Amino acid sequence: MCGNEKLKEDKLSLFGLTDEQREFGEMARDFCKKRLFPVARKFDEEGIPDDFLAELTELGYLGCSIPEQYGGMGVDLFSLINIIEEFSRASGGVATLIGAHLGLGCKSIEMFGNEEQKAKYLPQMAKGNITSFCLTEPNAGTDVFSIEAKAEASGDFYILNGEKQFITSADIAKYFVVFCKTEKGPTGFLVERDDGGVSVGPPEKKLGIRSSKTCGVHFQDVKVPAANIVGPLGKGLRVALSVLDYGRLGVAGIALGIAEQAFDEAVEFAQNRVQFGKTISSFQTTQFKFADMRVEIDASRYLLYYALGKASEGQRFSLEAAKAKLKTSEVASFVADSSIQIHGGYGYTEDYNAERVWRDGRITRIYEGTSEAMRSIIGGMYRGKKE
Repeated sequence: MCGNEKLKEDKLSLFGLTDEQREFGEMARDFCKKRLFPVARKFDEEGIPDDFLAELTELGYLGCSIPEQYGGMGVDLFSLINIIEEFSRASGGVATLIGAHLGLGCKSIEMFGNEEQKAKYLPQMAKGNITSFCLTEPNAGTDVFSIEAKAEASGDFYILNGEKQFITSADIAKYFVVFCKTEKGPTGFLVERDDGGVSVGPPEKKLGIRSSKTCGVHFQDVKVPAANIVGPLGKGLRVALSVLDYGRLGVAGIALGIAEQAFDEAVEFAQNRVQFGKTISSFQTTQFKFADMRVEIDASRYLLYYALGKASEGQRFSLEAAKAKLKTSEVASFVADSSIQIHGGYGYTEDYNAERVWRDGRITRIYEGTSEAMRSIIGGMYRGKKE
């Protein structure tokens, strides 16, 4: 075990994680080192191959948080976030695929699906049938109340029409949790890819997390059984916002993993890079950078683990999730940028991993709620009773 890994093990023990929770993270770390990190850049360029997705399914990662009675592993929140963190250290794109599938798509059915829906769909999702979460639209991003997609009742069915944008894993998704306006108000529906009228656009050309494909999805006269309504009719925004709290915990885990990876790579480079006859890690300016990076990462972890603790105990955690998501995402960008600075000119090239980590980290300040939206949630607590 190298020095940085030993420090991480000691650090995690401070948070009171059980041996089992830590073991899930360690197993994911070993897998990612052997199978993902060496091919992460290739996956960014060519996409995630089917055989790798099949391997993730076989190992249980695509169903790890789904309850055991529905074919998953039933891991707790702390274990799930440790797994996501380790995947994000190797590839922010692959971590995003796992996090969105489990934390948004599957979570919608776990939390708000009826027993029939859970029994029918969760086992399929645990088997690697990817589920996309369709909320964002061309004119409804942060303003989720402005969704325009419509679902009109027709006997025992609803007819869906509309456009969704920036949908994670839409290129390979088997299922879509889609939010539409109805006569009773916004409502969630579970749509199958093979339903007539579902079409997926080409992947966006993105700055980072390139192995995770992001596409638009068009729904034209899609006939969905009323039995596939997710949650109460007309309460779709409550469903979406409740699920997004869990999604933000996942993004915080991704951001934390990116920050940890950026820090480790900066330390390794600095300990080996010689200038003026000394390693640059011996310079006080570099050590000050390390200090700032390390303190910010550890502060992020405390905020995230506090939010995980409240969620695990069944308490409300929307505010804590917003704090954790805001802090970890801002720290990921700060640490990744500092890593490039420590690498100097090398950090700006593809010869080192620093530039890819920086690109992957930038999205965490945008998806599942921008930093500005998180500040609105947090700051809104203090706007005053009269307003």
